[in-house]
Amino acid sequence: MTDIPENQIESWLKKLERESWQLELLVSAFTIFLLIGANSAYKEFLHSLSYEYNMGTPAFGIAGLFLMIIKNSIQALTIALIIHLMLRGFWIGTIGLRSVQPTVDFEKLKYNKFFTEKLKMNGVISLDKMVVQLDEICSVIFAFSFLIISVLIAFAMYLMGLGLIGVVLSWFINVSSGTIATIFIVLSVIVALVYIIMGLIYMLDYLTLGFFKKISWFSKIYYPFYRLFNFITLSRLSKSIYYYLISKFSKNRIRIVFTVLGCIVLFMFLFEYDQNRYFPEAENTLTISADMYDDVRSADDYIETISIPSQFIDKPFFPLFLRYNPGDNSIIQGNCPDFEPLKEDGLNSTMGIKTGKGGFHITSKDYSVEDFEQLLACQSSIYQIMVNDSIYENLTFRFYAHPHKDQKGLLTVIPTEGFKSGENVLQIRKVHLDSLGDAKINKYVTVPFWFKPS
Repeated sequence: MTDIPENQIESWLKKLERESWQLELLVSAFTIFLLIGANSAYKEFLHSLSYEYNMGTPAFGIAGLFLMIIKNSIQALTIALIIHLMLRGFWIGTIGLRSVQPTVDFEKLKYNKFFTEKLKMNGVISLDKMVVQLDEICSVIFAFSFLIISVLIAFAMYLMGLGLIGVVLSWFINVSSGTIATIFIVLSVIVALVYIIMGLIYMLDYLTLGFFKKISWFSKIYYPFYRLFNFITLSRLSKSIYYYLISKFSKNRIRIVFTVLGCIVLFMFLFEYDQNRYFPEAENTLTISADMYDDVRSADDYIETISIPSQFIDKPFFPLFLRYNPGDNSIIQGNCPDFEPLKEDGLNSTMGIKTGKGGFHITSKDYSVEDFEQLLACQSSIYQIMVNDSIYENLTFRFYAHPHKDQKGLLTVIPTEGFKSGENVLQIRKVHLDSLGDAKINKYVTVPFWFKPS
């Protein structure tokens, strides 16, 4: 590229500028098509995470927030590109109209002289001017839409950096003791505060279009942090677009755009339009949820808590599936403090090392029968199962992967002897031991079903 004369490069770039609308249309249309499909797949992916992992932990909480921001970025980019595509279509229509009618023939319209003069002065924009303005607006929207996405991703990366600092320092604190642990605690607080404060300054500087870069004494202190956060937030990929845009347009206009977009996003987070005044949002004991019945559950839905074959039972036994929730690990551990599973709550090695006559052998981790029995006893200990007023204390449980989305959990079979004809209520409660060893029972889920004796 360096061997090409500058005048040829400039000519080539100007040609690209004139024909960039074709690339914009192609990229917008193709990207919208991909984003619509990606949005649906990404929603399904996010939905599945809440059933596979315990999103209540700090690390997963930050990761979940990061993934939610990516989801909002996909939606924002889709909307921006649809607006761009519509305006480009309008622009092409304007060019087509100009080819057949370049000017307005006011004399042919035979309007009143007063009205005709007003229209000529400021009522009708010429097609030439409209074509130029629309072309500029479309190009700016196309670039600005990707800039907005970069802002959202930058915020997500900032949160990921904060989470990574917390995880690393927590690990050091856990493996240390005494004075060293205290030093790491103080260090973690200082590092987190500096990271948060400088991150907020970086964000304010970005949104105010360089306020802190104008302060001569502070800019020298700020510059190393500016470089660091450029790297952390991946802003190096979009800062050229950012500086070109803010140098072209009035800063007040850009601030107004940022303010309006921020208010729209905040409004969307805080409010929603709903006319179902007399229908509760939260599930309660008077709600029937379709995900609890195998015969009516949608193929796309997950089992939220438990599942039974149907709302209508006419067999002498019916199976009950209790979905395993990783969020219950702490309750299970509290009920079985003396049992330590082979797997940790987090990253685990997939191999084990055994010693024998021939030396070391690498094998997969293997549970003994006693381990399985203890695992089963510990997991089932958190459930109390009732039908109407009868508590079932001697049910047999088995580990079970439900055919619907291969969800893990426990399976037991409840005899229907003693059920009343008509509506019955299955109640599941969760049992956990407090620090004194006393059992605390909390309501978990209530499922109505109808029994007809065979």
